[in-house]
Amino acid sequence: MFVVVRTFFSSLLVSYFRSERENHRYSGKIVPFTIGRKKDFWYRLEVAYRDLRLQDVLNDFKRQGRTGAQGFIDMFFNDFEELYKDRISSNPCDFPGFRSSIETALDREQCPCGVIAGRGRFVTDKGEWDVGALISNAGFQAGAFDMASAEKFCRLLVRCAEDRVPLICFISSGGMQTKEGAGSLFSMAAVNDRITQFVREFGLPVIIFGYGDCTGGAQASFVTHPLVQTYYFSGTSMPFAGQLVIQSNLPLDSIISNYLATVDGAMQGLVKHPLMPELDDELRKVHSEIPVPSSSVSDVVENVLSGQIDRENAIAEVNRVEADEKALYQPVKRVLVHARGCAASKVVKIAQQNKIQVVLIQSDPDEDSVASSLLTKRDRLISIGGSTPDESYLNAHSVLAVAQNEKVDSLHPGIGFLSESSQFASLVRARGINFIGPPVSSMETMGNKSNAINTAMRMNVPVVPGSHGIVTEIETAVEIAENAGYPVLIKAVHGGGGKGIQEVNNSQELPSLFQRVSVEAKAAFGSGDIYIEKFVTSLRHIEAQILRDRFGNTKVLGIRDCSVQRNKQKIFEESGSTMLPDELLQDVLIHSRAIADAVDYVGAGTVEFIYDLNSEAVYFMEMNTRLQVEHPVTEMVSGVDIVSQQFNIASGGSIADLEIAENGYAIEARINAEGIAKSSDGTLVFQPSAGMVTCCEYPSQRNVEVITAVASDKAVSPYYDSMIMQVIAHGKDRNDTVQVLDQFLANISIRGIRTNIPFLRRVLADEVFLKGEYDTAFLEDFFERVDADSLIEEILTASGDTSEGVLLSAIEIENSNELKVVSPSTGIFYLKPAPTEPDYTYVGETVSTDKVICQLEAFKVFSPLHLQDFNTEDTVLYDNEKQFRIKRINVETGEQVNAGDLLFIVEPMGN
Repeated sequence: MFVVVRTFFSSLLVSYFRSERENHRYSGKIVPFTIGRKKDFWYRLEVAYRDLRLQDVLNDFKRQGRTGAQGFIDMFFNDFEELYKDRISSNPCDFPGFRSSIETALDREQCPCGVIAGRGRFVTDKGEWDVGALISNAGFQAGAFDMASAEKFCRLLVRCAEDRVPLICFISSGGMQTKEGAGSLFSMAAVNDRITQFVREFGLPVIIFGYGDCTGGAQASFVTHPLVQTYYFSGTSMPFAGQLVIQSNLPLDSIISNYLATVDGAMQGLVKHPLMPELDDELRKVHSEIPVPSSSVSDVVENVLSGQIDRENAIAEVNRVEADEKALYQPVKRVLVHARGCAASKVVKIAQQNKIQVVLIQSDPDEDSVASSLLTKRDRLISIGGSTPDESYLNAHSVLAVAQNEKVDSLHPGIGFLSESSQFASLVRARGINFIGPPVSSMETMGNKSNAINTAMRMNVPVVPGSHGIVTEIETAVEIAENAGYPVLIKAVHGGGGKGIQEVNNSQELPSLFQRVSVEAKAAFGSGDIYIEKFVTSLRHIEAQILRDRFGNTKVLGIRDCSVQRNKQKIFEESGSTMLPDELLQDVLIHSRAIADAVDYVGAGTVEFIYDLNSEAVYFMEMNTRLQVEHPVTEMVSGVDIVSQQFNIASGGSIADLEIAENGYAIEARINAEGIAKSSDGTLVFQPSAGMVTCCEYPSQRNVEVITAVASDKAVSPYYDSMIMQVIAHGKDRNDTVQVLDQFLANISIRGIRTNIPFLRRVLADEVFLKGEYDTAFLEDFFERVDADSLIEEILTASGDTSEGVLLSAIEIENSNELKVVSPSTGIFYLKPAPTEPDYTYVGETVSTDKVICQLEAFKVFSPLHLQDFNTEDTVLYDNEKQFRIKRINVETGEQVNAGDLLFIVEPMGN
């Protein structure tokens, strides 16, 4: 109902009035499938409802008024002596608005100041400590921390320094705003300076507990000082760090201390609210996953003051439910499949073959997927909602909620998304659900590049030569480069996006380039730290498939060569390598077993290597702690059903007696929903092609396995990746397998969208590919020698696209000189390059045909759209010599559009 009401008021009604105002025909078009999906309505509604309930809990406790200064004094202090009582907030003559607040406080016998300062003995569970104390006076509704408060605090620091005692503070803004205006800013500078002096010169700790509302101003500066020990009570609101937003507009997980306690650098730790002991239980009733503290104020004070916690690295633990991973190795009977596309189809099929009930989660665009059509009466399909990965498959808490509600005993994470997230695996197991994957410790070790490299080196597995750490001296850099062998790469430790990296070809270049990268890295990333590694210029991508059970039995099923790839995306995967020598093959198998054993791996995994063709060496690259897309290649040759073995191992089974065959050869081809086109500079580029598949037909063949995510009359969504089918062929040798695969691809008919099948067949017929002597730059060279025009034409013909382009009559509007601009393909419409950037265009603007007017995104590929893109050699729809006024923009950023949908109405200017 919420979605329908929102659609009516935000879309239909607006469209109706716009049509009346602009004298256009009102269509009243409603597409139920897309209603509510643009902004992930259901997920956001769930989060908003949860936040409202949490806020109600926090507000209920605030209304109880238990956090007055006297409450802290009574609970924690003996012999408390209040100091500097004569200091009051401002001068009532200069700030007359304070008069009533001060008089009211005096009538109530309250201190008319933002803070209370004092000395006393702080009581912990183990004893008493002589300390100074500063406590926010939340009952005084006139200013939380002003100049009077700053004066009190500075005088208290002097007193504590003289008495050689530490300082303990309880700080809150209490929802108040300072009324001294700009003058209050001086208090922030004074307080920060005196804290620095106190800690550095006297070596005495300052422990600050933030509570209630720490929403900005001097108190925010106070609790974030780098030299203080900052802890927050459970339920504290702390939305500072410069956000120029209204607090109510922020989700609670960005402002509440419980959630922020898990963010590095946010605080030393989270502690139980001493005056509201039942708060954590109430928060957990609303959100079972909200972090709650295990430490108390007493614990923290005792540990810090007794020296048990380093002042620079003090941590208060947050309660988490720890899982006994070994206890979860039980027979899998009901599994949640957290996957989409081909991966979902494969896992569902194998689970059913093993008589396991399936609960399949799918996003809104995937509800009618091929995988969902495989489900039987004993299985379940659950819509997780949303369209984008963030809204659906990456929404870990929604996935966990479904798993618990459906009472599954296991969760299969598929191939992408959260399958390599150790945090997600931990959360799954914490709920008593078996995560069909390796132990969290293995995922954390191999998921961190530095840890993985160090593990490999510890096991004497070769890694790419280099510094394997930060290099600060040029002399050291020269020595490392000489040992590694030129060319080498100088890389910024904190670099990214292609920045902070420089190739060095000889020792003469090294000194100047070393200095340049360091300076550039410092300017771009805030750190000049750099490291050096050998630049492998010609390589093959080799990976080994491993299985390992909980009993320590390790099986290496074989290797795969995945060197035919573009932009790190694999196109073909083979069950062997045409160039890897036998002795290096044996090294790869031995190294893979050693690494799996070293991290006590359990389940299916892939160890990846670089085969350096120039130096005839293999180097460990990384380990994928999950199932790989190309695993069927190894299944065909080894005779091992890898997914079935995942279920077996997760059930506590052994693979000690698993037999591994060496049966022939196998090659996998990835069929993607994409065409090929020429860019403006003449190079060939892949173009996304999402949309409705009108026909999908292929033969059934004994020596070919097809894993598909596409079928006739099913849509290919632009929200995810472009792979729609895996075709795995088996033969007696490589040449035989190539022929089998090519013949099968020739008999596949997919229409309605463009696919790369013609391109794949061209590669299979290429002499260099057939000879097997190439490196990962194969496709770059292939495009140089392919007949591009005939390939593009073949892709168009195979898709069933026989049109001659859009006719002028199709975009003309009757009785008007205005023209339509329709979407050339299915995708997500973006009117601006980034959320913070201005729109590409706006109603009323006059544009040329070469100006970008929007972007269409499909499969994470963004394609800018110009009016001139619709012009061909034979048909000119938008005259390049003219300007066009934008009369109407028909869609909003983030909406999905299909080929032919109306995007703009434009009007040519001039004659």
